[in-house]
Amino acid sequence: LTVSYTYSDDDGDAESGTTVAWHLNGVAQTGQTSSTLPSSATSKGESWQAVVTPSDGENAGTPVTSGSVIIANSAPEVTSIEVSDETPDTNEAVTFTYQTGDADGDAITATEFRWLLEGGPVASLDNASTLPAVATRAGDVWTVEVRITDGEDMSDWLASADVVVGSSNQPPTVDTVTLSPASATTLDDLTASWTASDPNGDAVMETELTWMKNGVHQPEVDNVNPLPSERTSKGEVWTASVRASDGAAWSPPTSSSQQTIANAAPVASSATLESPTYSGLDPLTVNLTTEDPDGDTVELVDVRWHLNDVEQSDGAGSLVLEAGTLQRGDAWHAVITVGDGADQTVITTGTVLIVNAAPEVNITWPSEPTALIDLMPLLSVTDVDGDETTFATTWYKNGFRDASLTNATSVGAEKLAPGQEWKVMVVASDGDKTNSNEAMIVIANLQPSADITVVSSAVWFNETTLLSAETSTDADGELVHYTWSWDGTSATGSTVAVVLTEDTEIRLVVTDENGATAESTVLLDVTAGPSVQNLQVSDDANGHVDLTWTWLGGAVEFNILRNGELVGTTVDLAYQDQPPMSGANAYTIQPVNEERIFLNGADEISTTLQPIVVEEPGPASGLGYGLGALMLLALLMPPVLGSRKGGDV
Repeated sequence: LTVSYTYSDDDGDAESGTTVAWHLNGVAQTGQTSSTLPSSATSKGESWQAVVTPSDGENAGTPVTSGSVIIANSAPEVTSIEVSDETPDTNEAVTFTYQTGDADGDAITATEFRWLLEGGPVASLDNASTLPAVATRAGDVWTVEVRITDGEDMSDWLASADVVVGSSNQPPTVDTVTLSPASATTLDDLTASWTASDPNGDAVMETELTWMKNGVHQPEVDNVNPLPSERTSKGEVWTASVRASDGAAWSPPTSSSQQTIANAAPVASSATLESPTYSGLDPLTVNLTTEDPDGDTVELVDVRWHLNDVEQSDGAGSLVLEAGTLQRGDAWHAVITVGDGADQTVITTGTVLIVNAAPEVNITWPSEPTALIDLMPLLSVTDVDGDETTFATTWYKNGFRDASLTNATSVGAEKLAPGQEWKVMVVASDGDKTNSNEAMIVIANLQPSADITVVSSAVWFNETTLLSAETSTDADGELVHYTWSWDGTSATGSTVAVVLTEDTEIRLVVTDENGATAESTVLLDVTAGPSVQNLQVSDDANGHVDLTWTWLGGAVEFNILRNGELVGTTVDLAYQDQPPMSGANAYTIQPVNEERIFLNGADEISTTLQPIVVEEPGPASGLGYGLGALMLLALLMPPVLGSRKGGDV
């Protein structure tokens, strides 16, 4: 029950603190003070009214009482209906049970039933508690409805779930489903087996197989039997479920017990013994190919080697049997064990026969061979089987065979030159097998030696100093280039002349015909050399020029240069010259010895010659003027001509 009211206040105050009191048969009920009285508090036949006292929070208004309400009878209700079979066949009758309730606790005084076929009531079955089998046909859809009364009111009809009538045919049955093999691994196909029968004697028309992995349906392999091994993995849990049909009805599914996929041992797909020669020259090696169906790591557990079918301690645990263990005629095989940590697999290789080994040829060249000594490699032939051996040699120079060296074990130095490429091929035989080896070497070019000789006896300031590289050598060839450098200047040739004014380092680089170089340096200390001193010049009226000087150096000759032209050479400290013409003349006194022509030691001086004056004599007595003149000219010509040519003192 809910009480509603309208609130008003003359002062316009808002409602605050209004109370509600419920009265049962005129008596206030202290526990009921809300505007709603719950149904659990009322019973049929009771009289209830509400008293509302308004309030604005300061003052309470006049209580107002509602009209009385008499609690009426509540109709009973059917709370549930359960049929005996929702899918009967035409041989089965259907019954039902139901539950009722009455809010007032009244007794049920009457009950009505009715059966509906395809939604329509069948009057002949009203109040029937059973749907007889004879009234049904396959495919019918029936419902039963129930209503009740407490003598005052009638409940609504309540319908049951649909009852769908099937055939009287009974479905087949599937016996126990088994999976095999019982301990399947990832290598095994999983096969489901079962038998199906039909209680009516009908033929089993169809079966349906479903697979479950770890409890999850795998529709992609429905009806696949056997289940391929590639569909399974270690640790998976599989079950198979089978149901059968006779064409009219399906049996309920029957499931197998759980099958856990077990670990599969590793698989060794191949194991062979391999060797380059299958002789005592090379080890035997197991070439093993393995895999693990579960993806586990495959590890080598053990290897056992067998000689002539007898197990040997040699090579135990190793995939390699060393060559030193092998002898011609031996028959070897290996037994290998691999595992994945849980299971192991053993595989045996085929047997191999150790054959005759070809002799081995070794060639060792001398270190840094040169053209100065014979080229003599160390040639050795060995045979692991102990057979006697022979060998032959062939020599090649720069790619061309030298027939003169057939079967030689060395090359004479006279055939060698730097940069040559020599190859020797050695073919060895043990009478059964041959083997060859070849090796190549390049004749090394020896580095030349650079040497500087100061040819001049002294290094004097601003004088020519002669240097020579002719003592430089190349032991295995010739020097083809000489390069000199000093103070930013360079020159070529086996000798060089330099004029220095300060201490200077001279660098020489020599190059041989193969491009190898060597260098040397020398530091030249420059000192002051001797020079012409006290140079004096005088001349006379006859056109003679007299030169004198002093010299404190060693023995030299002196070149006399007039106006830059050599006019004479003397070993004395004086010189007389008679220039052909009067006028200015410049003289240079230049010392010279077998080492150098002095530059800084020379000196210069100049002089000016006056013209020669010739007096004319008078005519001779008794002769004419012409005869006198001719005689005078004849007397003067020899001296004059003699004085006009240069000469020594």
